[in-house]
Amino acid sequence: MLEEHAALRSAVRGLVGSAGPDVDLWARLCKEIGVAGLTIPEEYGGAGATLAEAAIVLEELGRVLSPVPMLGSLLAVEALLRCGDEEARARLLPAICAGERTVTAAWDGSATVEDGLVSGEFRDVFAADVLLVVVDGRLYEVESGDDVGHTIDLSRQVGAVRLDRRPAVPSGTAADLRDLACAALSAEQVGTAERALELTVAYVKERHQFGRPIGSFQVLQHRLAEAYVRVQAARSASQTAVDALVSGSPDASRLAAVAKVTCSETLRATAAEMVQMHGGIAITWEHDAHRFLRRAWASARLYGPPDVHVARLTSTVLVDFAH
Repeated sequence: MLEEHAALRSAVRGLVGSAGPDVDLWARLCKEIGVAGLTIPEEYGGAGATLAEAAIVLEELGRVLSPVPMLGSLLAVEALLRCGDEEARARLLPAICAGERTVTAAWDGSATVEDGLVSGEFRDVFAADVLLVVVDGRLYEVESGDDVGHTIDLSRQVGAVRLDRRPAVPSGTAADLRDLACAALSAEQVGTAERALELTVAYVKERHQFGRPIGSFQVLQHRLAEAYVRVQAARSASQTAVDALVSGSPDASRLAAVAKVTCSETLRATAAEMVQMHGGIAITWEHDAHRFLRRAWASARLYGPPDVHVARLTSTVLVDFAH
């Protein structure tokens, strides 16, 4: 399995690294590697893999701040697999595998369904052809047609979507996707933080001041060492949460919250160090440092900011303590 994971990582990194700006990266990832169908059962044309494999892809995409809809697609696939609607699965999953349709799930919001029409607003929605929205514990399929705006993170389209009496097809019961979303996002955040650190280390080796590389100054070495430790701790938290979800551990929800908090704070801290150590060039549009900082702050807000998940953890600890 370790060899298979290494091969998957290498394939995704190689394809992402070689794709030019005008290439439809999502189409190539779906066609050549099958990333959209990783967690889809073989009977629908997928690979029948798990969140562990999807996390590898997300980590690699996070390294390059990729705009492709892997995260939203992963959540939509899980929503379909859990909804109990075989017709919807048979119709949508093969199209998702082939990269012919992009589908995302939306559950954080407030909406109503009346006479087959859904009205309301959802947050944290990725741009897609089809929305699977959760209303009163039910899953509904809605043709998108909405322009999802950018947040502070200009590298991908994710934001709020308002539906005004949009035709909605019921697609079975809705599953709670919060823990999966947090664990999957944490893998992406680890990749982004790791790459931000790599770029910063490379820069301080090249940038000279007072006749020597700034990376030779002890204060910067200490800060980079602390950043490295934070990134490794975040990787551990993310992998632990992913493993818990894959195995069905009763601690999965708690570990997903830990991963969300740890990886969000690590990425924000690492991106901030990147900007500070690059100096003035980091705040220019031409340099990527500000893009890493934007992704850090935007992803920290996705699926609930860290303080929301800290509150979840606190309540869990208090309940356990009471018993």
